[in-house]
Amino acid sequence: MFKFGTVAIIGRPNVGKSTLLNKILGEDLSIISSKPNTTRNSIKGIKTGEDYQIVFLDTPGIHNAKDKINQLMVKQAIDGLSMVDLVYFMVTPDEIFGKEYKFITEILNKVDATKFLLINKVDAHDKKDVVKVANKVFADGVFKFVLPISALESTNVDKLLELTVEHLPEGVKLYESEEITTIPEKFLISEFIRESVFNLLKDEVPYNVVVECEEVEDRSEELLYIAASIIVNRSSQKGIIIGKRGEMLKKIGKYSREKLEAFFGVKVYLELFVKVKEDWMNRDEYLKIQGLI
Repeated sequence: MFKFGTVAIIGRPNVGKSTLLNKILGEDLSIISSKPNTTRNSIKGIKTGEDYQIVFLDTPGIHNAKDKINQLMVKQAIDGLSMVDLVYFMVTPDEIFGKEYKFITEILNKVDATKFLLINKVDAHDKKDVVKVANKVFADGVFKFVLPISALESTNVDKLLELTVEHLPEGVKLYESEEITTIPEKFLISEFIRESVFNLLKDEVPYNVVVECEEVEDRSEELLYIAASIIVNRSSQKGIIIGKRGEMLKKIGKYSREKLEAFFGVKVYLELFVKVKEDWMNRDEYLKIQGLI
């Protein structure tokens, strides 16, 4: 008997959804930073075993969205629940039970899928806090299981996968066993570069950045050429991205290249440019680059 199903990973921003997906896949597919709302659209990751295949959706953090890009991010997260077999609802032991939490639980209770409550980051919190948040959240929804995990330390991740496979429907394999994502190559490259921007720059700049991968070419069997543009809202942000004597752009290039080489398994020649496109976050052409429309 072969099993196939889809799993949506949802929660507020910065609860560790992308870290969990990367740990399950054994690859850094979803970009990670300490800043909330790093993930802007649903990332599909594929996990294949001997008798199962799972398609995971790492969704953007659900939050009170005000501008167009954030509204589209939240819409993607919610839309991702409509046709899944399982939902992982991720919280942390210091979960904030505000409007966003209530909004998520109201949506969850309307979803016809098996729901797992995952309490992440248990390695960094007291057990009493874990039990307290488990009792609170479990009472607010209909969950099949509650499982304390640490995505970072791999605590109970194998157990989570085992329970997930157990509750998948029967089906057939849709993707080749070696495939780990359906994300287009250019989009994946853009995300790796954007991750470097998030991790190297201060809070105010990364949220105003989009990366467009303009060219990808195999120069040889061992060399991949990539040209990409980092797009910002204002000229002052361009100066921050480039840095004094170009040092920041060099750092972004170095971190991005190392990540790309590790993922693709070849040497990468990366050319980065910085462009100013005012108010890009409300312009459809740049929202399309992010896969939001």
